[in-house]
Amino acid sequence: MEKIPQILMDEKVREVLKKAIEAHQRAIEKYGDSNLGFEWYEVQAAPQLLNKLVREGFLVVSYKSNKSTMYKVVDPKSLAIMIEQVEQMIREGEVEAEYGPVEIPQDLFSIIVGHDDVKEVINRSLQSENPVHILLHGSIASAKTMFLEELARLPKSRFVVGSSLTKAGLIEVLFEDKPRFLIIDELDKIETEDNLAALLSLMERGMVTETKYRRHRSLTLKTTVFASANRVERIPPELLSRFLKLYFRDYTPQEFIEVTVDVLTKREKVSPQVAFHIGEKVLRELGSKDVRDCVKIARLLKHKTVEEVDGLVELLKKRSSTSSFSSGRYY
Repeated sequence: MEKIPQILMDEKVREVLKKAIEAHQRAIEKYGDSNLGFEWYEVQAAPQLLNKLVREGFLVVSYKSNKSTMYKVVDPKSLAIMIEQVEQMIREGEVEAEYGPVEIPQDLFSIIVGHDDVKEVINRSLQSENPVHILLHGSIASAKTMFLEELARLPKSRFVVGSSLTKAGLIEVLFEDKPRFLIIDELDKIETEDNLAALLSLMERGMVTETKYRRHRSLTLKTTVFASANRVERIPPELLSRFLKLYFRDYTPQEFIEVTVDVLTKREKVSPQVAFHIGEKVLRELGSKDVRDCVKIARLLKHKTVEEVDGLVELLKKRSSTSSFSSGRYY
């Protein structure tokens, strides 16, 4: 088969062309070779799309007036064969269907205070025609995971945690989900060579290949990878070079309070006064700049008062073995 026209990778386009072939045949059966073709509403497609298909050489304008435009399929038989070949290749995993435009939620990243430069770069990546992979790295508790959690809201996205991947976990994710956006938290904790090799191949060539005893399969994907890491030195250099790297520094005390108030009021339904007080207590008395610590305290509150916060912090100070009682993944 010759090189696949990129427009045929769009499932909606293929469906319109199938309807166009059917409409073309109906017109021939009804009016013979003197038929004028079909109109846009017969194939349930906007005239703009049909005109694009004319420019691509699949359709031709057979009649045009002030009231209507008629279309014919240039070569119905050859087009039907081409569509079937494309869909067969997609079913067999030799090529993956092209995704349409990204539908970005209007409130994406709205819960994250600051980091406007990071938001701008990521938004540009989302709108790029070809994948631009981005790695968020640097200080713990600095909003990296919050960015990834927001990106996980995108359609056709898949969120995975590097430390939880099994030996062939990433390969299975790619073959089963065929994500447009692969979101990896704790990239520096991926240890198995199979997963690292699959990720490198995906980012470098857009190819995923698995070869086992009596089993071989391959897949072509147009996937953008967003990842986070605390220690980039643990990431293989050849993989690291595939990323656009964005560094996150520690929050200043003022930034930490602002982020805490924003997260607790929006996510935990705590009043601004209590949210501010929690931030101050965690920063000054528990020695932490981890917003997750503030979330934990907010979730332990029954009455959500300043006095309750004071009592809870005193209990935590008595039982805390370090300056911070946080554990697990960080923002």
